[in-house]
Order: sequence, then C-alpha cells, then structure tokens
Amino acid sequence: MLRLGEIAYANCVPVQAPFRDRWGAAYRFAAGEPAEVNRLLAAGEIDCGPVSSIELARRPERYQIVPDLAIAAAGEARSVLLLTPVAVTELGGVEVWLTPASATSVVLLRILLERFAGVTPRYRDGEPDDPHAPRLLIGDRAMAAAATATAGVEVVDLGTWWREATGLPMVFALWLLRRDTAAREPEACAELARRLAAARDAGCTDLDTLARDHASAALPADRLSAYWRTLSYRLGPEERAGLERFFTLAAEIGAVGGAARAQ
Repeated sequence: MLRLGEIAYANCVPVQAPFRDRWGAAYRFAAGEPAEVNRLLAAGEIDCGPVSSIELARRPERYQIVPDLAIAAAGEARSVLLLTPVAVTELGGVEVWLTPASATSVVLLRILLERFAGVTPRYRDGEPDDPHAPRLLIGDRAMAAAATATAGVEVVDLGTWWREATGLPMVFALWLLRRDTAAREPEACAELARRLAAARDAGCTDLDTLARDHASAALPADRLSAYWRTLSYRLGPEERAGLERFFTLAAEIGAVGGAARAQ
C-alpha cells in the first residue's frame, strides 16, 4: 500500500478531496504543513505527496514529477503574501519574518526582494512579537490575515509580483514521487498518477459544489471557489518555464546547490 502525503490547506482540496472520496481506502496517508510533507518525502516516510516545488531542486535525484499536476498561479495567488508596513524597496536591513511552513514561498520572497527589489532584509524564522512587523504568510492563514489587515499594512501578493517580474506563472507545489518507489512498484505508481489526474479533473470540473462542501466561516463558498479559479492545477509548458526560471534564480541566490530541471 503506497503512503501519500496530504496538506490541510484550501489550495489542495480540488485534488485531495475527490481522490479521498474515490480511492482513499487504497492508500495510507500522513498529513502536515508543506514543510512537514517535504520532510516526510525526503525521509522516505511517504512515497508521494504535494510538496514545495523547491524540494525538487534540492533533491532532484530522489524524485520524479507526477505528470501534469501542480499548484500554480499565472498571477494573483491570494495565499502567499508578504504583509509589510513599509514599501518593499525600504526593507533593506529590516527584520522580515519567514513562515517555517513553506520552503518555496521563503525562496520566492528572497528572489523577489534580493533580485527584483534590490534589497536584502534581515531574515528571521518564526512569528514576530510585533503584529505589524513585516512577515511572510501562506495558506488559509495568509488569506485570513489579508482580509483583516489594518490600515498602513501593505499586502503584497507574491504570485502577482513574480508574474510582473518574469512574465511567467509561479509553480508553488508539485506532486512528487520517490524514484525508488517508482522503480520498486511501477504499476502501482502509474495507477496512482492516473488517479491523481482523474481526481484533479473531477475537482476542477465542479468547483462550486466542492466549495459548498468545504466552506467555512473564514472561507465561505463563493470566496473559496473564486480562490481556486485563480490557480492552475496543471503543469503545462508555461508552468514548466516558470519553474525552471524559479530554480535558476534560486541557485543564483544560493538557495539550492545548482539549477535543477523541471522534469
């Protein structure tokens, strides 16, 4: 029985929920934030899962991409945000707090600040005591923070900024499969890839129903379905080009050892 990772964020629901409904009994699952699922996959504690895209660049020898499956944004991402009381061009030398939940978002922010804004903050991991301190948030919590941001706090969408800077989509997550598992159980892995694609297609076909089923007080159905429509769950040529550009820039700032390929 293959072991799969899951992330309890709204952006994963269009793939994870239909998959669970149809084939959940055939697999074992381990849940966590993106960084935890990264760790589980790297350690071999799961065989496949949705992980931060930068994980592929850091350990390309361990993984292969589940074909045509990703979480990407061609512009606004809505759930990967920098909240800052000053303009991004004024963040040089300023403490910027980084969420430990997502490796890709941390690297993306560094690229945008250091390469495109020309500033180098003092990065801190964790949560600031000052609620107005510049900080990177992701996932459902980022969307909630944006909805309640006070006057004087700028909400910077990193997906929008990346698109403006590069002209390419930003790939935040990939479903990665361990190469050793694929070699050991090729038929089961091929079937898993087919099922994940079918779950993605089913979820994206009826986002409104899915949103009604997964709505909450923080994310009502209309907002949830609108959020999903800003995202792409495919890894097409444009997304691959964006991913390779991201990997190249990540290598240039020293966030990975070398430029990996989006394959």
